[in-house]
Amino acid sequence: MRVLSTIKCGELVERLQSLHHTAREAGLRQWLQRELEGYQEMDSLPWYRVVECRQRGLFLHVASGRQRTCQIHEEALCQRHLNVVKFLQARGPLSDYLDCHALVLERWPDELLQAYSQLLIPEHLCLHAWKEPVLPVKEQLLHGVESMLKEYLPGMENEMRECGRSLRAIHHRHWRI
Repeated sequence: MRVLSTIKCGELVERLQSLHHTAREAGLRQWLQRELEGYQEMDSLPWYRVVECRQRGLFLHVASGRQRTCQIHEEALCQRHLNVVKFLQARGPLSDYLDCHALVLERWPDELLQAYSQLLIPEHLCLHAWKEPVLPVKEQLLHGVESMLKEYLPGMENEMRECGRSLRAIHHRHWRI
């Protein structure tokens, strides 16, 4: 398991806030601010905030009226539409995604659902369609934050590796930037 998975989500956010207040390097401060407050539409997202998704939908059998949920295969969508739904962009504050029970789903745009509602499964009508992350968003974000911290704070990576300590074990230490 990844190192940051041992730290509680609230502690991580508090630690990042503390680091944001003490950091001197502009790039680190900007990254921390965006992680804590969220990314604007015009901001480019770090790699770990673009999450690959599978497509799922709720389908109604036209003749019987029975409903079922199933995966929507990528081949059923044209490439242009697949590009719209293939990835989830996690732009919100980090704390929004760290709830251990949160499953991050995003509905398809209405116009896309209307275009495909009768085409995905013969004799079925798609009532709802959504993006479902392949990997848990929380896990991907924690991995990304860990990677970024190691990039900005190389001394932390060495200490964690050499001492076999987790971020929780060394979170009381001051990070010097």
